[in-house]
Amino acid sequence: MATTLFLFFVIFLIVQMPVSFCLVISTVLAMFIASDIDSIAIILKLFRSCGNYHLIAIPFFILAGGFMESGGISRRLVTFSSALIGHVRGGLANTSVAAAMFFAGLSGAAAADTAAVGSLLIPAMKRKGYGSDMATSVMATAGSIGIIIPPSIPMIILGVTAGVSIGGLFMGGVIPGILMGGGLMIVNYIYCKVRKIEPEERVSFKELVRSCMDSILAILTVVIIVGGIVGGMFTATEASVVAALYSFVVGFFIYKELSFKDLPGIFVKSAVTTGVVVFTVAAASGFGWILTAENIPTEIASFVVGLSDSKWVIMLMLNALFLVMGTFLDPSAIIIILVPIVWPIVMKIGIEPIHFGVAMIVNMAIGQCTPPVGIALFVASGISGITLNQVMGCYWKYLLAMVVVLLLVIFFPFFSTWIPTMLGYIQP
Repeated sequence: MATTLFLFFVIFLIVQMPVSFCLVISTVLAMFIASDIDSIAIILKLFRSCGNYHLIAIPFFILAGGFMESGGISRRLVTFSSALIGHVRGGLANTSVAAAMFFAGLSGAAAADTAAVGSLLIPAMKRKGYGSDMATSVMATAGSIGIIIPPSIPMIILGVTAGVSIGGLFMGGVIPGILMGGGLMIVNYIYCKVRKIEPEERVSFKELVRSCMDSILAILTVVIIVGGIVGGMFTATEASVVAALYSFVVGFFIYKELSFKDLPGIFVKSAVTTGVVVFTVAAASGFGWILTAENIPTEIASFVVGLSDSKWVIMLMLNALFLVMGTFLDPSAIIIILVPIVWPIVMKIGIEPIHFGVAMIVNMAIGQCTPPVGIALFVASGISGITLNQVMGCYWKYLLAMVVVLLLVIFFPFFSTWIPTMLGYIQP
């Protein structure tokens, strides 16, 4: 049955069927052709996989992102980022990275991060002579940080699937997210020096303070979400509701840029995005269920552990697998398909679960901006109006910086475990 399952899955991927449909149809066909399991079982499995309480965080974080974009919160974060670091060489590009990092603490999704910040800054970078290829490369890679810095929708799904603390994963992603942003800024500086792109003029201290004060409520959104989780005031799931409510109040009553006529569009867009994510979760759970029933995770775990005695070699092999899978599968699907397979290996060789989980998310962040299915790259190139062939010459340098950060996260667990250890998510 497993052979039939993988055969159909690969065929459907080749004909470019959406991944969620690939998962569902290949699962159903494998059951009909190679199994005597009642077909009602797969339907029950799909529904039950969506019944986890923690998944409620997904629609609320998506809704919060919609309120922030329409309510002027994301625009104020961009303005503040520009005032803060716009005078450094590559300032506008670095503003894109900084704004994406701020927005990552609000949206939890790479596509939303890229679209919200890119729609403002890609045209601005093109006007300032950065070039469409550089503007697209910067925004695609920076937007991918959206799933590393908390809150993160893939981290929620990973925590539910692997039984790992979602709060611990959130805190573990803070330093790697900052490292990723710093790496991209270094590339920006070098690239702008080569292309002789002059920095923006430094804003006055008065203008910097005014911009900070104007965006203080937007910045407080991040403080409320992360601080509330760390302080034990609410769980990661409850934080999503707080974020949505807070962003609505700020956008509607204080900034007054969010109106009643905007709400239907925001609700519909959030519902559609949530439907896509949750349907993928359900579809992948059925796929993973068959793999588990066929005892494939245990067999693969035994095979991989038998290849080497070094946990670092095994760690590299597993991360290479996630890196490759991330280039053509959605993070939700990767997590639900592969976690049941690799988690027994992680437990057997003694890797700290939060360390491995954060490394997985960094892997998938790279996949979010890498062809053939890099959604952040496609969103950015769609905004800039440039083809992938035109952007790749510049893009690979930014991709290399992301891979360097990934290696740092893999080989130096400190980066992903220090904050969770300090907060008690990991016992020393």
